[in-house]
Amino acid sequence: MRKIIFLITSVFYLSLCFGQANGKAYYIKNINTAFEKKLDSLSNIPGNPIKSLEKSTKNLEFVLSFNEDTALYKEVEQMSTDNNKSIELAKILSGYVGPSYFDFKNRKVIFEKDLFNELYLVERDISALKWVLKKEKLVLNNLTCYKAITSITVEGRGGTEEVPITAWYTSDINISAGPDGFGGLPGLIIQLEKGNFVTTLKRIEFLDKKNKIDLPHKGKEITEVGFNALVKKSTTNRRKYK
Repeated sequence: MRKIIFLITSVFYLSLCFGQANGKAYYIKNINTAFEKKLDSLSNIPGNPIKSLEKSTKNLEFVLSFNEDTALYKEVEQMSTDNNKSIELAKILSGYVGPSYFDFKNRKVIFEKDLFNELYLVERDISALKWVLKKEKLVLNNLTCYKAITSITVEGRGGTEEVPITAWYTSDINISAGPDGFGGLPGLIIQLEKGNFVTTLKRIEFLDKKNKIDLPHKGKEITEVGFNALVKKSTTNRRKYK
């Protein structure tokens, strides 16, 4: 009798683990409170494309498809709208850099990026982000989440700058991934705070069969450091000829 109970329990546990390893997590983006107030102050300026940024941001939706080996984060295609410029601006400012793939077996994240009409597969080691795990907890979508912080270096008009990142992850969902290529934490990222934008899990769907995800192969492979050097060089050259 004990053997039967143990067998049933084991089958249930394996089914639960398999279900959690395959699914789709849907995310939305919002503007943080401070930036929202700034946009409100610009709302009366005629022809200012920034004033429609908040509305366009709320129309964006992203999906993280995952299985036990790989994951893919990308934009959910929307129906054509009359304000595509505002939507594109919202995507850029919110930190969406195009599709990002997680290769859990080889411990790397792959970004598809276009530079001068040439496609690059930009690779970053999952452990490259030096997360600092905090004891702070927050309940989001009925999930107990823990705080983690890090920072990334970005190239801006005034040179390089450090951008702080705050992630809230849950160990209840054992997927080391999240929005915009951020991962490497002991669980799924439920909320990501970067700059003026907050990306939050809207809903998650678990699948009872393997979620097929193909890693990209079309494009020139390059490290993130190498790609950033190319971008910096092209930016410098443009400034020279202005």
